[in-house]
Amino acid sequence: MRSVLYYCVLLIFTLVYFLLFAVLFALTVPFDRERSVIHHASRLWGKAIFRMNPWWRMRVEGLDKIGRGKAYVVVVNHQSMLDIPLMYVLPFNFKWVSKREVYRWPIFGAVLWMHGDIAIERGTASAAKKMIHDCGERIGRGTSVIVFPEGTRSRDGRVHRFKEGAFLAAKTLGAPILPCVSEGTGSVMSGWKFRMPHAFTVRVLDPIPAEEVARTPLKEMTARVQATIASAHAQLRPDLYDESKEGEQDK
Repeated sequence: MRSVLYYCVLLIFTLVYFLLFAVLFALTVPFDRERSVIHHASRLWGKAIFRMNPWWRMRVEGLDKIGRGKAYVVVVNHQSMLDIPLMYVLPFNFKWVSKREVYRWPIFGAVLWMHGDIAIERGTASAAKKMIHDCGERIGRGTSVIVFPEGTRSRDGRVHRFKEGAFLAAKTLGAPILPCVSEGTGSVMSGWKFRMPHAFTVRVLDPIPAEEVARTPLKEMTARVQATIASAHAQLRPDLYDESKEGEQDK
């Protein structure tokens, strides 16, 4: 019954908020190049999704590690679509780097477009160049970008192999990297039902300065950040990384 009630509340909230979001977009987009007003509205939307459920708890760690006024390439593990509203706990303006096909989704795709996020076509060199160019425009104006370097959601909850795109962008653009860990979104569902009570965690890890990104070989930086995020995630969910499942984990 709790899940049915939450689905109904979430649907009504999403539809109403989408209409308000569209009005806000029309009023602010002519003079708000970085869509900072829209981003603030997205933060309110993201927080509301979790706070409207009294059986859910959210914990955020490491916000003090974020440098004020810095634009990062943020990388975070990916467990479910709920990672997107969850990551709006980060206290700065950012743009998602998202697959082009996501823009075809009803409502959600329109919100990505209004938000000014970066769409990518996977699998081509020209798409990678355009992604780096688009990220560079945002970072050059002081706006961070956020990427799921696994490229898709984890099926077992663990951190899997990272693709190099986000790290190539950071290296090319001379940008620092901000590793983050998301936990709880992948285990919130039991069939079609939401788990209640349930807890979600976002942990911000130590940023990697632009100078260090620049002098470190691409493959080494990719593997290093993957290992760092996997280690931090294992601290939150040691049950996912026991020896019996070691053979399934990406090497």
